Amino acid sequence: MEQQLRAWLRCSLVFGLYMSPASSTQYTNNKSAALSKRLTWLERKQILQQQRLKEIYLHLLFVGLCVTYVKALATRKPIPGVASLAACTLIFSLQALSSIVIVAEGLWRQQQHEAFLRLLHEIEFSLKLRLRGDITLDCWASRVRWHLKYLLWLSLICFVVAVYHFMQLQHLGYYWHAIWYNIIIRLRIIQLCIYVCVLRNYLECLCMKLQQLVAYRTAPSQQLLDINYEKMQTLAYLLAIKDIYDLLYKTFELLNEFAGWSLFVIITCYILDYGCALYFSLLSYEGFLESSAYYVPAFWWLVPMTATIWHICYLCHDCTQLDRLLAARLRRLIIMSSSRSVRSYRTLLQRFSTQLELQYIVVTGRNFFILDLRLIMAILATVASYLVVLIQFLYI
Repeated sequence: MEQQLRAWLRCSLVFGLYMSPASSTQYTNNKSAALSKRLTWLERKQILQQQRLKEIYLHLLFVGLCVTYVKALATRKPIPGVASLAACTLIFSLQALSSIVIVAEGLWRQQQHEAFLRLLHEIEFSLKLRLRGDITLDCWASRVRWHLKYLLWLSLICFVVAVYHFMQLQHLGYYWHAIWYNIIIRLRIIQLCIYVCVLRNYLECLCMKLQQLVAYRTAPSQQLLDINYEKMQTLAYLLAIKDIYDLLYKTFELLNEFAGWSLFVIITCYILDYGCALYFSLLSYEGFLESSAYYVPAFWWLVPMTATIWHICYLCHDCTQLDRLLAARLRRLIIMSSSRSVRSYRTLLQRFSTQLELQYIVVTGRNFFILDLRLIMAILATVASYLVVLIQFLYI
């Protein structure tokens, strides 16, 4: 799975979403460090030159985003209404800030991002080798690819339709200056959504293996022929489950570390963008604007935004629920095996269960909020409050 993700990440450099670390660091952290010793001096020089070119490009992209923002503010066209001007300027500023934060994370959080990808590969390797989960992982790889294609095509089609309808409107504000910002933001949230989808699949596999172990302890008469239960009841098998869970927990921590600010600014930007689009649609519908067709492009603009937010919140919520399901199944395993297990096995069970009770797997926006289904309700409440404030300015 990690190798398939890198094909997507090669195209992400254009938008500043990812940049591989320096070759020396990459080979130092990689298990195949002996390969770096066989590289010639010319090959190392070429790799370093490519790395410098990537860094120069990201720095230029960073500067270009800042220059575009300043230029848009200096050359803006008049927007009717104080509330409309304030809403457009606020959302445009937040879109620019979100894009700058995303590119900054791609430039200065590359080591954490690379460590995250290596952990994905290590988790998949451990599931295949230590828990024999290779069959289901092949099915989940196709599921992840389907999610990626679905989100990309939905965003592309709705984006093209929205741009076509926006071209026919009169008061666009900062729309044309913000197109590149919106592309970066949407590709970043899709990238993080795919990451969470992969981690959710790994958690499902771990839950399934632990459920098989619980089923063997609680109902030994209902054993399946294709499962090696003699291996499942050993201390090494339980230790493998614990090690893989530790890797998963560390992976979620790395995700929060290198993408926490991105999630915070993107969700905040989408909340204001959602409210701003609904606000102009309402003005258009009530006849406050010269054109009455603002709600048509707003619809196509909000559809992929709604789908992406719901997907990532649902996946993050599912990961948290699977984490709690692991803890519940482990408690059942302790109850059923405490009277018959050897001391070392029982001690490991108790330590593992205590660990799951003390730590939770969550995806956060830099600890400002937790991404789950409750966040969707909070977003709806915030958008409604934002609309009420904007509408009140119409009668001042």
